[in-house]
Formats: sequence, structure tokens, C-alpha cells
Amino acid sequence: MLHIKHQTIDKGCPWQNGRIERFFGTLKEKLNLIDVEDINHLNQHLQDFSYWYNHIRTHQNLDDRTPFEVWARTEIKPQAQFFSAWNGLLTGFKHPPEN
Repeated sequence: MLHIKHQTIDKGCPWQNGRIERFFGTLKEKLNLIDVEDINHLNQHLQDFSYWYNHIRTHQNLDDRTPFEVWARTEIKPQAQFFSAWNGLLTGFKHPPEN
């Protein structure tokens, strides 16, 4: 119905899957800088990271927009609030939703 197809890459060829490799590379880089107390703490950190990565962090290959802005076809708004999580390791600007 949505024309979504499963795709695979060749074994040992991470360059064929750049988006997810970038995601995991950034996640590993950030996770190495924090202490995780337990599974609940880790799950909260993963939710924070996912939000930051998709809604806050701008991506150079997306013309300095977030994945959500590209997906939702929205433009960056001048009124933004500062976002910070993981004791300042994840920062950026949160744009208000469209009316």
C-alpha cells in the first residue's frame, strides 16, 4: 500500500547503508561519554537520543535541516528554544510545531 520494500546490503559493506551507520556511529560516540545505571536509565537515554537525532540535530546532507523537517516538509522557524539532554552532550534548538 505504501510501496515500502525491504532492502539489504552486502555483508561487510557498511558504506551501502550510510544513514544507519551514521546513526549508530553518533549514538556510540555519545553513549561512550555517559554512565548507564540500569536498563530503565538506558531506555530513557535512547529515547532522548532518538528525539535529539531526528528533531533537534541538523544534518549537513539535509541542507542543515532535521530528518523530521525533511519528512514533514516543514521549514525552519526563527523562534526556537534551546534543547539540552544528557548533561549537555545533546544540544540544539527545538523549533515550535506548525499551527
